[in-house]
Parts: sequence; C-alpha cells; structure tokens
Amino acid sequence: MTSSDFVEVLVLGDGIIGLSCARASAARGLATCLVGRRRPGVASAAAAGFLAPTIDPTSGAALTFMVEGRERYRSFVDELRAATGHDIPFALDGILRVPGSEREAAALRASADAASPWLDPAEVIELEPALHAPYGARHHAADGMVDNQRLLRALEEAIALANIPRLNAEVQRIRMAGPLVSVAMDDGRALRCRYLVLAGGAWQPLVEGLPRHLPVLPLRGQMMSLVGSPVTRPVFGFGGYLIPRPADRQVMVGSTSEAVGFALGTTDAALTRFRDVAARLVPSLARADEVRTWSGFRPMTYDGLPIIGPDPDNPAVLYACGHSRNGILLAPITGDAIAALAAGAPSPHDLSPFSIARFPASAAPIS
Repeated sequence: MTSSDFVEVLVLGDGIIGLSCARASAARGLATCLVGRRRPGVASAAAAGFLAPTIDPTSGAALTFMVEGRERYRSFVDELRAATGHDIPFALDGILRVPGSEREAAALRASADAASPWLDPAEVIELEPALHAPYGARHHAADGMVDNQRLLRALEEAIALANIPRLNAEVQRIRMAGPLVSVAMDDGRALRCRYLVLAGGAWQPLVEGLPRHLPVLPLRGQMMSLVGSPVTRPVFGFGGYLIPRPADRQVMVGSTSEAVGFALGTTDAALTRFRDVAARLVPSLARADEVRTWSGFRPMTYDGLPIIGPDPDNPAVLYACGHSRNGILLAPITGDAIAALAAGAPSPHDLSPFSIARFPASAAPIS
C-alpha cells in the first residue's frame, strides 16, 4: 500500500471483533483493510470463551441479539472450517450454575425455567460425575463455549487466505475528509476510507479525533489454567467458574474484574481464590498442577452493553467496540451487522440497544 491508498472499509483493531468485521466486509465484496498491532492483554486471547447469553441476562432486543449471536456460531465455525480446514472446539450443551448454599439454591430454583431448568444433585452427577453440587444446579441448557484461542488462529488464517490487507500499525488520529474518513498511523502512513470501523477494544478511546466521547474502560480479568479436564461443560459457582479445554487436557479457572487501568499481571490473592473455587467445585482439582496464569483487559462500557452501529453525526464511522464480557459471544454477529451497514444495507439485527447515542456526546466533533 502507498500513503495515498483508499479502501472502502478500514477496520481498526485486530482482535476477534475486528477480524470478524474485516472478514464479513470482504465477503460482501468490499475492499477492506485491517489495521492493528497486537497488544499484550488483548481480551480476545485472554478470554474464557463463554457463549452464555442466559447467564445474568439482559432483556428485550439486547437479549435477542445475544441469543442470535450464540446461534450464529453454528454456521460460523462451519464457515471457518471450510475456509481453513481447522476444527474449532465448540459446544452448546449447557452451562451449570452451582449454588454454594441452600439460600442461593432457593433463589436459583425460583428463577429456573424451561430453557434453564433446575437439576437435583443426582441429575447433576449424571451430567458431571466429578462436580460437587450438594444442592443441585441450574442448567443453562442452550449455552456453551468455544475455544477462543483456536478460534482466533482460524480467523487470522481466514483473513490471510482471503488476501485481506493487514497493516501492523497503530492509528493515532482520524478526521473527516468530505464524505470520507482520513486515518493517520504511527508509521507515517495515511489512508482514506468510505467507512471506518472502530473495533479497537479497550484501547479504542485512545485514538485522537473520535466523533464523541467513547465510554469504554479497561477492566482487568485474571485467570489460571490447571492440568486435567474433569468437567465436560462450563460451571459457575462459589464466586468463580471452570471452563474445560479438553483438547489441551486443561481446565481454566477465573476470573476477576478490576479497574486498574492497563496494568497487566496477576495477584497472589486472586490465584489463591481460583484454587479455592476449583477445589470447591471439583475436589480432585485441589491437587492439580498449575499450567499458567495470565490477565487481560475487557473493554467495558458504563452499562455493560456493546456499542455497535453508525455515529449519529458521522455515519461513515461505524462502532464495533465496548463488548465488555461478551466479545467472543458477539464477534460473528457484530461482523455481520457492520458488514451490512458498510455495504449500504440495513443491519439484519436490531442494533438500537447498542447505539452510542445512549451516552452523552461530551467530546468535540471530528475536525
């Protein structure tokens, strides 16, 4: 590419949201370019891989979108397998929520429904023999998990195989140039585009010249992985969770949610708590060897919902950021929605709950 290049769609951010948006836009025949430099702590690689819209659910159109996002994975992993040959570990066979007391069990029983039924202890053991659930568990039967590490690698390969240009750079500033958007990068290059997709995760607010204040903050999540895979599906309980990685013969334990800026790292207190959570849920894990520990940054909005769709005053700017705890869940469906908008078509999904207009526009307009 030269310094004067023009593309129809320029995607800022090379995490799972940015990769999904770039892939979907290119699939519609739009000249697309992806810009980003992988940062330590990016949420896509650090996440657990939950596909769990019914765990602490939202409501209305936002919940509908999240459920549709979960269901989109069935075809999404098939598409990536066809494009790359990679099988991505993926399952929608439920998530268990285990109470730690009779009082908590009563509350979970009262909220159970046909989609998330209550299981007595014997039924839990039938599903997960290693699990300690003396009060029973609520079974979020349609939710599940995906191996986000393998998903990320497959998406990156799909981008390469589709010959989508990818620039290893950081965007410093954006500005309007008539109906187009001009983007200046830290390596001295400048690009113009018809649509600019903001998919930079927790770092997106650091770009100069945004149309308005972007209410996205980094929240650090710490995690640990242990040897062994004694459960076959994700389990919540005792203030934490387990999520199996059978392909690696490991189980992941998490997580924290800390407002510490961009300070990476783990703490002894968190890792000790993870050990306690694991042993309470699966007693055999009390003796499991540690594989590794890590942390990453969730891009959290003030209300926990993502920002998806056009800027009200600058429709050439498309937001695809602030996915908070649901970046893995919503990556494919976000890519579909953004690609439709960039192609001049309506979004196939209701994006009204995710408009940036729900937040005060306290930043100066793009100059």
